[in-house]
Amino acid sequence: MINLKNKMKSFKIIINYFISFLFFLGLLPAFFVGVGYGLDRLFRIPQINACPYCLIFSYVLIVFGLFWMIWSMLAIIFIGRGNPQEVFGKEFLPSAKKLIIVGPYRYTRNPMIFGWLLIMFGVGLYFGSISLLLIVFPAFIVSVIFYIHKFEEPKLLEKFGDDYVEYRRKIPILLPKF
Repeated sequence: MINLKNKMKSFKIIINYFISFLFFLGLLPAFFVGVGYGLDRLFRIPQINACPYCLIFSYVLIVFGLFWMIWSMLAIIFIGRGNPQEVFGKEFLPSAKKLIIVGPYRYTRNPMIFGWLLIMFGVGLYFGSISLLLIVFPAFIVSVIFYIHKFEEPKLLEKFGDDYVEYRRKIPILLPKF
């Protein structure tokens, strides 16, 4: 019976990760690209002609963004002993049991989001959408910062107390400090 419970728990974790990857690396980027293209067409904004350097830079941003996302996810799993599965304060899987201040978290409090933003900027550059780069992307950054302040940080303050206050004082919210 215990073995079956462990298998079901593992299956649930795998399914949640699969859905998260599908959402964050598939559906959400497709949505933003669609909005960018829609705004470009609505306002008749021409696309940036893809120069070879722009394409290379977009690939570098996407790969670097994936690196930050994977690095931060591994830190949550192996150092924090939890999972990065939370939306609007609702946990889908148990969150980190301890405050992570090493690895990517010594540079930014939100390395996974930073990585995702690099990916989205790279995708916008790849597709040459001016609206995606100059309207949708900045609007998304503002909404992410609002989300972090409204939902994520109050829960972290409650969970980790003064340790999080000190960490928040030293480490920037989004852009890494080296």
